[in-house]
Amino acid sequence: MRSRLASALALALVLVSSSASAQSTPLGGRIADLVRAAALGDGVGLVLVEGDREIYALAADTPRNPASNQKLVTAATALIELGPDHRLHTRLFGRIEDGRVADLVLRGEGDPALEHVHLWELADALADRGVRAVDRIWVDGSYFDDQILPPAFEQQPNETAAFRAAVGAVAVDQSSFVLRVMPGNAVGATTAVRLAGSGYFEVDNGMTTTEGGAPNVIASQRALPDGRMQLVLRGTMPLGLLGVSYRRRIEHPLVHAGHAMVDALDRAGIRGARRVALGRGPDGLALLADHESPPLAQLLHPVGKDSDNFYAEMILKAIGARRATPATSARGAEVCQSVLERAGVPRGAATIVNGSGLFEGNRIAPRHLVQLLGYVYQDPRVRAEYLAHLAIGGVDGTLRRRFVDLPGGVIVRAKTGTLNDAISLSGYVIAGGERERVVRFGYLANGIRGKQGAARQLIDDVVRAVAEELAR
Repeated sequence: MRSRLASALALALVLVSSSASAQSTPLGGRIADLVRAAALGDGVGLVLVEGDREIYALAADTPRNPASNQKLVTAATALIELGPDHRLHTRLFGRIEDGRVADLVLRGEGDPALEHVHLWELADALADRGVRAVDRIWVDGSYFDDQILPPAFEQQPNETAAFRAAVGAVAVDQSSFVLRVMPGNAVGATTAVRLAGSGYFEVDNGMTTTEGGAPNVIASQRALPDGRMQLVLRGTMPLGLLGVSYRRRIEHPLVHAGHAMVDALDRAGIRGARRVALGRGPDGLALLADHESPPLAQLLHPVGKDSDNFYAEMILKAIGARRATPATSARGAEVCQSVLERAGVPRGAATIVNGSGLFEGNRIAPRHLVQLLGYVYQDPRVRAEYLAHLAIGGVDGTLRRRFVDLPGGVIVRAKTGTLNDAISLSGYVIAGGERERVVRFGYLANGIRGKQGAARQLIDDVVRAVAEELAR
């Protein structure tokens, strides 16, 4: 009973202090009314600032789970530490002797945008140099450490969806694969299966073709001792259907990349044993081909606009590599802490375990995010790129269906966040014109399981109130 009374008293004091500061302006009073009406309890933290003036604050200094608002920290750190033009390379090394490469090394720096087509281009470059056979493919992931599963991702071990993808210094198609299942050529026949990098998969296909009905695909997967993946398929597929596709996470990005490289060599007409191995390979090999990623500013668009976890975790390790290799998530998190400290956040006030905000572990206060947003906005080297990577209300990314009815001349650029027990939104409300006005806001709602819709509606109403005020 005492603990309940103490908690209730603490909440009352927070509400009184926040509403006392909020009532000093009409906008602050309106926001206070919205917060009271939402009645979401003591799990809500909110702060809004224009310039140096605080418009409203509620539990602004209490660290909470930011969900994908953690990506705001990752993106800011990447731009500040690596620079908007930073690029990541994926290279092939080897020695060509009579059209044959005994040891071909595929070496990466963690390009999150690497796709099969880029391996095709590397293979074509080999063919153009007269390579006709490759004996062994070494996949060198030593730019990153061996922890392919980002911190906190172990909390959901049975999740096969692509949003929980593993990371590696060489990772193809965001460490995911597309399973394409098509009917056989007759009723009762085994279904057809298409997989890129097919050598990576050991497929047990027990699916059959039926005359009619709906597709029924039951797929289970597990890692094999050699790093490849076993895929067990059961169910039915109706005759006459073109087929269905599913995207899932792969188990080991480096092994998967090696077999994707086998496919690329095959496509380019390069034969040989092409055995896949992990490691740095022999020393002293020459550079044979090089693929360069888009600039970092462009790589951040999936992070801010689409909330891509894989991109965020790969970029966090790339940040860590700036300090030392092999890069670790922990080293990347340390660099993020140093940027937060420069933004005015006391060292240790925030807890960073991964770069995406997925699962439990990260803790940061709404005021910390607003301080970071202000720090980046004042830095002319990165401000434009940082703003550009954020979703625009009513236009694109995770905000394309929100804030569609804002007053003319006002836009919202912000980062969303969603977990089972957390809703977040932090960013900027910007009014253009002769005298630009910018309101920075940070909103973290925890403990709202079953109330996610109400938590999202509250911050949408708050942002809309700010936009209407700026439009006056």
